[in-house]
Amino acid sequence: MEKKRHDAASSPGKPAVRRRQAERSALSDRRLTEAAIELLVKSGIQGTTLQAVGQRAGYSRALATHRFGSKAGLFSRVLRTATADWLGRMQKAVGTKVGADALCAATDATETFIRERPNEVRAMYLLWFQSIDPSAEYHPNILNVHRAQRRDVENWIRAAQKAGRLDLRVNPRRVAEQYCASMAGIVYQWLVNPEMPLILMYRQLKANLREQLEARGDSRLQALTQ
Repeated sequence: MEKKRHDAASSPGKPAVRRRQAERSALSDRRLTEAAIELLVKSGIQGTTLQAVGQRAGYSRALATHRFGSKAGLFSRVLRTATADWLGRMQKAVGTKVGADALCAATDATETFIRERPNEVRAMYLLWFQSIDPSAEYHPNILNVHRAQRRDVENWIRAAQKAGRLDLRVNPRRVAEQYCASMAGIVYQWLVNPEMPLILMYRQLKANLREQLEARGDSRLQALTQ
Protein backbone atom coordinates (compact mmCIF):
# COMPACT_ATOMS: atom_id res chain seq x y z
CA MET A 1 0.00 0.00 0.00
CA GLU A 2 2.84 2.36 0.93
CA LYS A 3 4.56 1.68 -2.40
CA LYS A 4 1.39 2.45 -4.35
CA ARG A 5 1.01 5.80 -2.61
CA HIS A 6 4.65 6.60 -3.34
CA ASP A 7 4.26 5.70 -7.03
CA ALA A 8 1.12 7.82 -7.33
CA ALA A 9 2.82 10.79 -5.75
CA SER A 10 5.96 10.55 -7.88
CA SER A 11 4.23 9.94 -11.24
CA PRO A 12 3.08 12.96 -13.27
CA GLY A 13 -0.68 13.21 -13.46
CA LYS A 14 -2.59 13.19 -16.73
CA PRO A 15 -3.85 16.78 -16.36
CA ALA A 16 -0.27 18.05 -16.11
CA VAL A 17 0.72 16.03 -19.18
CA ARG A 18 -2.25 17.37 -21.12
CA ARG A 19 -1.35 20.94 -20.12
CA ARG A 20 2.19 20.51 -21.39
CA GLN A 21 0.93 19.05 -24.65
CA ALA A 22 -1.56 21.91 -25.03
CA GLU A 23 1.20 24.45 -24.36
CA ARG A 24 3.46 22.84 -26.96
CA SER A 25 0.62 22.79 -29.49
CA ALA A 26 -0.21 26.44 -28.80
CA LEU A 27 3.45 27.41 -29.22
CA SER A 28 3.80 25.53 -32.51
CA ASP A 29 0.52 27.03 -33.78
CA ARG A 30 1.76 30.52 -32.97
CA ARG A 31 5.13 29.94 -34.65
CA LEU A 32 3.53 28.41 -37.72
CA THR A 33 1.08 31.30 -38.02
CA GLU A 34 3.84 33.88 -37.64
CA ALA A 35 5.91 32.05 -40.26
CA ALA A 36 2.93 32.06 -42.63
CA ILE A 37 2.46 35.81 -42.16
CA GLU A 38 6.16 36.44 -42.85
CA LEU A 39 6.05 34.31 -46.00
CA LEU A 40 2.87 35.95 -47.26
CA VAL A 41 4.51 39.37 -46.98
CA LYS A 42 7.78 38.18 -48.52
CA SER A 43 6.67 35.67 -51.15
CA GLY A 44 2.95 36.21 -51.68
CA ILE A 45 0.17 33.65 -51.76
CA GLN A 46 1.73 31.40 -54.37
CA GLY A 47 5.07 31.32 -52.55
CA THR A 48 3.51 30.49 -49.18
CA THR A 49 3.44 26.71 -49.13
CA LEU A 50 2.71 24.47 -46.17
CA GLN A 51 6.17 22.93 -46.41
CA ALA A 52 7.87 26.33 -46.46
CA VAL A 53 5.84 27.46 -43.46
CA GLY A 54 6.86 24.39 -41.45
CA GLN A 55 10.52 24.89 -42.26
CA ARG A 56 10.49 28.62 -41.54
CA ALA A 57 8.86 27.98 -38.16
CA GLY A 58 11.65 25.54 -37.28
CA TYR A 59 9.60 22.37 -37.47
CA SER A 60 9.34 19.47 -39.87
CA ARG A 61 8.05 20.14 -43.35
CA ALA A 62 5.01 17.98 -42.65
CA LEU A 63 3.83 19.66 -39.45
CA ALA A 64 1.99 22.54 -41.13
CA THR A 65 0.21 20.07 -43.41
CA HIS A 66 -0.73 17.93 -40.42
CA ARG A 67 -1.90 20.94 -38.40
CA PHE A 68 -3.84 22.92 -41.05
CA GLY A 69 -4.63 20.31 -43.70
CA SER A 70 -4.44 22.68 -46.68
CA LYS A 71 -3.39 26.17 -47.71
CA ALA A 72 -6.98 27.27 -47.25
CA GLY A 73 -6.87 26.01 -43.68
CA LEU A 74 -3.56 27.80 -43.11
CA PHE A 75 -4.85 31.07 -44.56
CA SER A 76 -8.01 30.81 -42.47
CA ARG A 77 -5.84 30.57 -39.37
CA VAL A 78 -3.81 33.62 -40.45
CA LEU A 79 -7.02 35.58 -41.01
CA ARG A 80 -8.46 34.57 -37.64
CA THR A 81 -5.25 35.52 -35.84
CA ALA A 82 -4.76 38.90 -37.53
CA THR A 83 -8.44 39.79 -37.40
CA ALA A 84 -8.79 38.88 -33.73
CA ASP A 85 -5.80 41.10 -32.95
CA TRP A 86 -7.24 44.01 -34.92
CA LEU A 87 -10.84 43.74 -33.71
CA GLY A 88 -9.69 43.20 -30.14
CA ARG A 89 -7.66 46.40 -30.25
CA MET A 90 -10.63 48.32 -31.62
CA GLN A 91 -13.07 47.00 -29.04
CA LYS A 92 -10.67 47.76 -26.20
CA ALA A 93 -10.09 51.30 -27.49
CA VAL A 94 -13.80 51.94 -27.91
CA GLY A 95 -14.82 50.59 -24.51
CA THR A 96 -18.05 52.35 -23.54
CA LYS A 97 -17.73 55.11 -26.16
CA VAL A 98 -20.58 55.54 -28.65
CA GLY A 99 -21.27 57.45 -31.85
CA ALA A 100 -18.50 59.55 -33.35
CA ASP A 101 -16.34 59.05 -30.27
CA ALA A 102 -16.44 55.28 -30.81
CA LEU A 103 -15.63 55.52 -34.51
CA CYS A 104 -12.72 57.87 -33.87
CA ALA A 105 -11.36 55.57 -31.16
CA ALA A 106 -11.62 52.58 -33.51
CA THR A 107 -9.80 54.58 -36.19
CA ASP A 108 -6.98 55.44 -33.79
CA ALA A 109 -6.71 51.77 -32.76
CA THR A 110 -6.42 50.73 -36.39
CA GLU A 111 -3.67 53.28 -36.98
CA THR A 112 -1.77 51.85 -34.00
CA PHE A 113 -2.31 48.30 -35.27
CA ILE A 114 -0.84 49.24 -38.65
CA ARG A 115 2.16 50.85 -37.00
CA GLU A 116 2.84 48.02 -34.55
CA ARG A 117 1.87 44.97 -36.64
CA PRO A 118 2.46 45.95 -40.29
CA ASN A 119 3.05 42.37 -41.45
CA GLU A 120 -0.27 41.23 -39.99
CA VAL A 121 -2.00 44.07 -41.81
CA ARG A 122 -0.33 43.26 -45.13
CA ALA A 123 -1.10 39.55 -44.84
CA MET A 124 -4.70 40.23 -43.83
CA TYR A 125 -5.37 42.58 -46.73
CA LEU A 126 -3.58 40.34 -49.19
CA LEU A 127 -5.95 37.52 -48.26
CA TRP A 128 -8.97 39.84 -48.16
CA PHE A 129 -8.49 41.02 -51.71
CA GLN A 130 -7.53 37.57 -52.96
CA SER A 131 -10.85 36.32 -51.60
CA ILE A 132 -12.73 37.83 -54.54
CA ASP A 133 -11.25 34.97 -56.57
CA PRO A 134 -14.15 32.47 -56.88
CA SER A 135 -11.74 29.65 -56.02
CA ALA A 136 -10.74 31.16 -52.67
CA GLU A 137 -11.93 28.65 -50.05
CA TYR A 138 -11.60 31.09 -47.17
CA HIS A 139 -14.07 33.62 -48.64
CA PRO A 140 -16.77 32.87 -46.02
CA ASN A 141 -14.32 33.72 -43.23
CA ILE A 142 -13.82 37.19 -44.64
CA LEU A 143 -17.54 37.76 -45.08
CA ASN A 144 -18.00 36.97 -41.40
CA VAL A 145 -15.24 39.40 -40.40
CA HIS A 146 -16.79 42.23 -42.41
CA ARG A 147 -20.25 41.50 -41.03
CA ALA A 148 -18.87 41.60 -37.48
CA GLN A 149 -17.14 44.91 -38.14
CA ARG A 150 -20.28 46.49 -39.57
CA ARG A 151 -22.36 45.09 -36.72
CA ASP A 152 -20.05 46.72 -34.16
CA VAL A 153 -20.34 50.09 -35.91
CA GLU A 154 -24.12 49.82 -36.10
CA ASN A 155 -24.26 49.06 -32.39
CA TRP A 156 -22.13 52.11 -31.58
CA ILE A 157 -24.44 54.32 -33.62
CA ARG A 158 -27.62 52.89 -32.09
CA ALA A 159 -26.17 53.31 -28.59
CA ALA A 160 -25.52 56.99 -29.33
CA GLN A 161 -29.08 57.42 -30.58
CA LYS A 162 -30.47 55.67 -27.52
CA ALA A 163 -28.44 58.00 -25.30
CA GLY A 164 -29.85 61.03 -27.11
CA ARG A 165 -26.44 61.99 -28.52
CA LEU A 166 -27.19 61.32 -32.18
CA ASP A 167 -30.02 62.27 -34.50
CA LEU A 168 -32.54 59.42 -34.74
CA ARG A 169 -32.81 59.97 -38.49
CA VAL A 170 -29.28 58.65 -38.98
CA ASN A 171 -29.30 55.19 -40.54
CA PRO A 172 -26.86 52.99 -38.53
CA ARG A 173 -26.39 50.56 -41.40
CA ARG A 174 -25.51 53.36 -43.81
CA VAL A 175 -22.93 54.76 -41.38
CA ALA A 176 -21.43 51.29 -40.89
CA GLU A 177 -21.16 50.67 -44.62
CA GLN A 178 -19.52 54.03 -45.31
CA TYR A 179 -17.15 53.80 -42.37
CA CYS A 180 -15.94 50.27 -43.13
CA ALA A 181 -15.50 51.06 -46.82
CA SER A 182 -13.51 54.19 -45.98
CA MET A 183 -11.26 52.32 -43.56
CA ALA A 184 -10.56 49.54 -46.06
CA GLY A 185 -9.89 52.06 -48.84
CA ILE A 186 -7.42 54.07 -46.79
CA VAL A 187 -5.39 51.01 -45.83
CA TYR A 188 -5.43 49.73 -49.40
CA GLN A 189 -4.14 53.06 -50.73
CA TRP A 190 -1.34 53.04 -48.17
CA LEU A 191 -0.38 49.43 -48.87
CA VAL A 192 -0.09 50.15 -52.59
CA ASN A 193 1.78 53.40 -52.01
CA PRO A 194 3.45 53.78 -48.58
CA GLU A 195 4.04 57.46 -49.36
CA MET A 196 0.33 58.11 -48.93
CA PRO A 197 -0.17 60.28 -45.80
CA LEU A 198 -1.83 57.62 -43.65
CA ILE A 199 -2.04 59.71 -40.48
CA LEU A 200 -3.46 62.70 -42.34
CA MET A 201 -6.04 60.51 -44.10
CA TYR A 202 -7.21 59.10 -40.80
CA ARG A 203 -7.31 62.57 -39.29
CA GLN A 204 -9.50 63.77 -42.17
CA LEU A 205 -11.77 60.74 -41.84
CA LYS A 206 -12.32 61.48 -38.14
CA ALA A 207 -13.06 65.13 -38.90
CA ASN A 208 -15.57 64.09 -41.56
CA LEU A 209 -17.26 61.63 -39.21
CA ARG A 210 -17.73 64.24 -36.51
CA GLU A 211 -18.97 66.81 -39.01
CA GLN A 212 -21.57 64.44 -40.44
CA LEU A 213 -22.71 62.71 -37.27
CA GLU A 214 -22.93 65.88 -35.23
CA ALA A 215 -24.79 67.79 -37.95
CA ARG A 216 -28.35 68.89 -37.28
CA GLY A 217 -30.97 69.30 -39.98
CA ASP A 218 -28.75 70.22 -42.93
CA SER A 219 -27.43 68.63 -46.12
CA ARG A 220 -24.44 67.05 -44.35
CA LEU A 221 -26.82 64.74 -42.51
CA GLN A 222 -28.87 63.68 -45.52
CA ALA A 223 -26.35 61.16 -46.86
CA LEU A 224 -26.61 59.17 -43.63
CA THR A 225 -30.40 59.07 -43.36
CA GLN A 226 -31.31 57.11 -46.48
